[in-house]
Amino acid sequence: MGLLRERPRAFVYAVLVHLVLLAVLVFSLDWAPSIKPSVSSKPAPVQAVVVDAAKLDAQVQHRKQVEEQKQRAEQEKLKRIEEQAKAVEQKRVQEKQRAAELKRLQEERRKQVEVEKKRKAEAAAKQKAEAEKKRKAEAEKKRLEEQQRKAEAEKKRQEKEQREAEAKAKADAERKRQEEEARKAAEAEMQARLAAEQERLATQRRSAMQRMIDEYVLYIQERVQRSWIRPPSSGTELSCTVEVRLIPGGEVIDAQIVRSSGNAAFDRSVEAAVFKASPLPVPPDPEVMEQFRSLRFEFKPGAP
Repeated sequence: MGLLRERPRAFVYAVLVHLVLLAVLVFSLDWAPSIKPSVSSKPAPVQAVVVDAAKLDAQVQHRKQVEEQKQRAEQEKLKRIEEQAKAVEQKRVQEKQRAAELKRLQEERRKQVEVEKKRKAEAAAKQKAEAEKKRKAEAEKKRLEEQQRKAEAEKKRQEKEQREAEAKAKADAERKRQEEEARKAAEAEMQARLAAEQERLATQRRSAMQRMIDEYVLYIQERVQRSWIRPPSSGTELSCTVEVRLIPGGEVIDAQIVRSSGNAAFDRSVEAAVFKASPLPVPPDPEVMEQFRSLRFEFKPGAP
């Protein structure tokens, strides 16, 4: 379509160019009347170019006709090309339609084949299922008969085993009863021996702990006695009971008179002696040491 729009424009430009040339030729002609030269003048040949307007118009008209013929030829060519293109497109559409129709027919045929195949498969499967069902029914019947036969044999076997088991269980029960009585008697004897041994060891432990406590109480009393300074106003018959609180290692953290001697100076001197004697001797056994965390003893210095 662009080529068709360019053709008239080129034709118009060509016509305008011819008209311009024609105008130039017309105005370039000498339209003044000719003057015959005098005898004395020098001969000077003058040649005038005469433009044949009719011939030029004919040439322009001929060129116009040629251009029009070319345009018509081009239009005819384009028309044939368009018709061919339409024919090709129509043929392509027809081919596409035929291909679609062929594909549809093939799909329908494939579906028919699939349906037939499925029908035959279902029929074969149904026949196979019926045969399998019949076979299973016969096998189940045989299995039940065999199972019943085995059940009867098993019942007889179990009854026999049950009688034997009951007899064996009775014998085992009697044997276990006797063994259990013997075991209980042995356990009771063992527990009695163990309890007696534990009691003996505990008594020995308590006796040893008490001896250690008494021993270290004497050590503490002696240590406090050595650290005590007798007040001038105290007599030889005075005594008091002091409570001492210790920590592991024998350090004294508190000392209080729980039974006074009646002499305040004497009581204070005893408390001072306890702190002065710190750390007090304590037993290395942790269990015995627990008895010394809070300790009471009687302080009685005796005669000077």
